[in-house]
Amino acid sequence: MTKRFIPVHRRSRFVALATAILLLGSACATARPGVETWQPAWEAIVNGVPDESVVGESPPRSLCNETLTFLRSSRASVDPTPDLTLDEPVREWIDIAEEAFFECPPRGQKLDGFAEAYALLARLEAEIDSVLAIDQGT
Repeated sequence: MTKRFIPVHRRSRFVALATAILLLGSACATARPGVETWQPAWEAIVNGVPDESVVGESPPRSLCNETLTFLRSSRASVDPTPDLTLDEPVREWIDIAEEAFFECPPRGQKLDGFAEAYALLARLEAEIDSVLAIDQGT
């Protein structure tokens, strides 16, 4: 069995190409916004979801459709988040809200009614608010 060697000039070309690709990829990576830039978009999404008292147990389909449309069109405004630790809870918050208003009322395996959905949303909001408070140094 003979070993195959890659000539030095080809190895150095490969290393240079790989380095260039890595540098280009990192340069194209999406920068995270500051909290002060991101937070108004997040608050708009949270405030765009009707209060639980307005929704009730079985809201009109039009309310659910409007809310779902709003959520889906707003998702991109909060991605990326200002902090890596916010990525998952923000995505989960939006996913839960979308699921709740898609099913209208939620009756799935994950959520059983708007009360459960709003409780999960409140827990995630508290988690997100605590990370934002730490990031802002308050």
